[in-house]
Amino acid sequence: MSNFRLCPDTGLFFDKNAESLMKVNAVAAAVSLLVAGILALGVALTRWPAVHLLPADQFYMFLTAHGLDALIFWIIFFEIAILYFASSTLLRCRLAAPRWAWLGFALMVIGAVTTNVAIFQGNSSVMMTSYVPMQAAPHFYLGLILFAVGALIGCFVFFGTLVVARNERTYDGSIPLVTFGAMTAAIIAVFTIASGAIILVPTFLWSIGYIGYIDPEMYRVIWWGMGHSSQQINVAAHVSVWYLVAGLTLGARPMSEKVSRFAFLLYIFFLQLASAHHILVDPGISSEWKIFNTS
Repeated sequence: MSNFRLCPDTGLFFDKNAESLMKVNAVAAAVSLLVAGILALGVALTRWPAVHLLPADQFYMFLTAHGLDALIFWIIFFEIAILYFASSTLLRCRLAAPRWAWLGFALMVIGAVTTNVAIFQGNSSVMMTSYVPMQAAPHFYLGLILFAVGALIGCFVFFGTLVVARNERTYDGSIPLVTFGAMTAAIIAVFTIASGAIILVPTFLWSIGYIGYIDPEMYRVIWWGMGHSSQQINVAAHVSVWYLVAGLTLGARPMSEKVSRFAFLLYIFFLQLASAHHILVDPGISSEWKIFNTS
């Protein structure tokens, strides 16, 4: 147990590798949120007619960076911190593959910084959605891909830690509800990242001239598989945190853990049906498709 630290207030054991990774991911999340908030202030002061702070080109540059920092980087950095806590700490086990976890974090930081640099260089004001045929600088897409790969590594380290805990029998029965909720978030994250890779990798190749054409309609449909579910990672992770906080501070327990677990499963099964509302008024998609995917 020399590699563990006992928290005197909560009685929780922290693997030192996992604790360090929780801290750096949480700090990176907070920095992303801070940057997003500063950019949001610039956007709001520009939309205020009496101030109109920024010219048009800088307004869209701020808006693009704000969207990615607020809805992609902050959310996923924080989720990775939650995943390490919900697995290693709550299951009282060592973190699986800490070196891989650090590699994942490094890729996420490099990716987030690279994408922000691309935006503020002024040639990538394509909004968060980056719809083609608008084209950003190649390192805009490369940064997003690196971030996605790093986040995917973090998710697999989480799943590996669940296996470690099971093999070492650090808990009895089923995994705790909070860990189950975090697992839900991780499953959604894997789908989110896969959707991003499916469309962002060819878009990166298009930006450097290896692919001649990206179908705009296909891009929008697949992109929202990432764009919608990236926000739902946050929802699943934070519901898990609410269960944890209620238990630690008030000693509260859910009325029925089975119902809570079933609700998390329903979230996985039916989440993506809601993605269609982002393109509900898209003229390129048939009414039949819209009716089926929003019913």
